Amino acid sequence: MKVASHPLDPALFEPAQRVRPVPSIMRMLPVCTNCAVPLSPERAFDLFAREIGKWWPRAYTFSAERLASVGIEPIAGGRWFECDDAGRETAWGDVRAFEPGHRLSLTWAISARRTLESPRHASEIEIEFIEGEAGHTRVELEHRQFARQLDGEKIRAGMASPLGWPFILQLYAQAAR
Repeated sequence: MKVASHPLDPALFEPAQRVRPVPSIMRMLPVCTNCAVPLSPERAFDLFAREIGKWWPRAYTFSAERLASVGIEPIAGGRWFECDDAGRETAWGDVRAFEPGHRLSLTWAISARRTLESPRHASEIEIEFIEGEAGHTRVELEHRQFARQLDGEKIRAGMASPLGWPFILQLYAQAAR
């Protein structure tokens, strides 16, 4: 018979009932980055959401040099996707929220191996457009829920690197000038 020193002593529970340590992938912090653009929140939102094909890096698409367009459907439940010069569309994820001038929420269903993942394994991206001073807007981006992705640690590391979201937002900010 086991003798416990406290009524909640783990020794009293069956092995399947004991609390297990949380894997490192479950503790991954979001990637957060931001930029300021000399645009109103409405115009900053439009450049990001409606004109994404003007500034999104071709190298960060499946189509690369055959890329024809990148789009975000302007409705919750829509898709964000690319289209190649032959008309083939590849969805990157879903649109969770489309609030012009305020907020855009997307899912990211692309693995670190640059293959598509099931929507249930998609991480989340939230972009907020905050009115600043003198006609500027602060754009805050948070990419989170990497634990849902099968290779979430690699996705997080890539998107947090200087060539991840910081680079992508730099291209966006350049397009705003």
